[in-house]
Amino acid sequence: MQATITDGELEILRKKARGRYRAMLLCTGVAALLILYAVWRLMAEEDDSLFVKIGATLFGTVTLSCGALAFFYWLLFKKPYQAFNNAFKSRYVLSTIQEMGIFGQLQYDPKGGFTHDDIRNAAVVACADKRYFESEDLLTGCYQNVRFAFSDVTTRRLVRRGKRSEVETVFDGQVIRFDRFDHQKISNGHLQIFQKEFLSDLRGWTAEHKIETDSAAFNSKFQIYAADEHNAFYILTPHLMEKIRKFQELVGEQIAVTFRGEAMFVAISRTRSIFDGVVDVPVAEQKALILSDMDLLKNAGDIFLSALPGGTAPEPRGTETGKTW
Repeated sequence: MQATITDGELEILRKKARGRYRAMLLCTGVAALLILYAVWRLMAEEDDSLFVKIGATLFGTVTLSCGALAFFYWLLFKKPYQAFNNAFKSRYVLSTIQEMGIFGQLQYDPKGGFTHDDIRNAAVVACADKRYFESEDLLTGCYQNVRFAFSDVTTRRLVRRGKRSEVETVFDGQVIRFDRFDHQKISNGHLQIFQKEFLSDLRGWTAEHKIETDSAAFNSKFQIYAADEHNAFYILTPHLMEKIRKFQELVGEQIAVTFRGEAMFVAISRTRSIFDGVVDVPVAEQKALILSDMDLLKNAGDIFLSALPGGTAPEPRGTETGKTW
């Protein structure tokens, strides 16, 4: 494991990358103006109509300017940004989380994540096409003696629009897995709770039975699907439903929750990546965002694990480290 880096040292790397980013934009802007002038001079010598000249000038300027942007990105920005982001991920993220002192057995793999099969089997969001599936920034560990995995997930699919094919994003956000949820409550098949804003293509396939609880407030906000209706009502106690509702209010984003076997999955729909370094935001603010995301993870654990009998977490399960998610 690499040595940690201080806030001040990381801020120096960030400011260097930010300066190169601004230089890249400035150089690209100057290049675009020169390209525009040169292309227009060339087109002015042609015998085409004014409309054709303007169209060709704009097309040529945009195309060549994109090439200039790529060149200046490689020349000016790529290396300092990689130095900053690599330090952020490999030397800052994990140490920042460890400072909280509330998670155990922490491991962070920037390139790791859930597999397409993990998300498909969880049925918490639509997994879409396997070839366009992405998951990264995998954080694993223990909270209150329950193992968790927390990762960015993006699912996409190929769609036809007339004669064109486009890759469309279906879900972009984070998925959290708690394993195991409850020694006594095991979900026979899938139990899925979707916030009603989750559109049908975002939530993917659903279990056979659509059910409603005795809570009108919960039913107005969530849709519930279960493979086993009796099992669903066994798990969905009034206390747990209240915790799910409060968790959604706390997060302030669309959520989905599924139970399968002894595992529980939580999906949060939002576009912000959890552990990517950003050059135009001070390190102190980015640290606050990391801590905020970890508070979200803690609150998910507190809310859902408090639904265990007696309001306590399960007994420790040992220190297994070879488990895949």
